[in-house]
Amino acid sequence: MGHPELTYILSANKTAMALFKTSKETLMHSTSYDFMVYRFSQWDEVLEELEDWEDYIDIDEATYHALYSNLCLKFRGLIKYL
Repeated sequence: MGHPELTYILSANKTAMALFKTSKETLMHSTSYDFMVYRFSQWDEVLEELEDWEDYIDIDEATYHALYSNLCLKFRGLIKYL
């Protein structure tokens, strides 16, 4: 029995999605925190989460990992000052 195929999604508000559509690096170098990345095997695992966002788009695994790491670094920077 094989592993289920994973889907990778970037969800974001309009501003963050516009940054991403310019380039992944533009979003990553911005100060925007208004996005989230998801990895899942069945849509019902994430549909409710996606309703909270203005837009979403399929991404590849490498982009998922890059954006996930970027979010972690951005939030780490915030937490340091709390």
